[in-house]
Amino acid sequence: MAGRRYSCTDTTALDSTADTALNIVSNASTTHRMWFYDLLFSNGGTPADLTSTITVGRTTDAGTGDTPTIETLDPADRASLATPKGNLSSECTYGDTVLEFDLNHRAVLRWVAPPGGEIVTPATANNGLGGKSSHATQRTEYRVTMFWVE
Repeated sequence: MAGRRYSCTDTTALDSTADTALNIVSNASTTHRMWFYDLLFSNGGTPADLTSTITVGRTTDAGTGDTPTIETLDPADRASLATPKGNLSSECTYGDTVLEFDLNHRAVLRWVAPPGGEIVTPATANNGLGGKSSHATQRTEYRVTMFWVE
């Protein structure tokens, strides 16, 4: 797949409600499609044999949170047109769930799209992909990293 490649990572506190660690959306002034091809999920802090539910879904707004740095994987490419939001204090709106699984807090999971199986977002303002997690009793930190092509 040809195109400009980017990555972004952020961390958020995990508690009893589903909290989004990272949301990447098409910005309002330069709408564009994105193809997400690699996602990483991990849990920081003290290792424990606990399990959290991870949900990756399409989003229709950015939510409110910090603005993590988007890394350009090829230094010759222009800056990304996407808008990242991380460690959300006001959740984004989720639509379709594209991935959902349980992850042990001692584990790291890497999801890699098969050829032609990338998660594609529409070229609509503030539409994108978000990653969130929840656990009923454990408060810890979790991290989401996303790689995509524009």
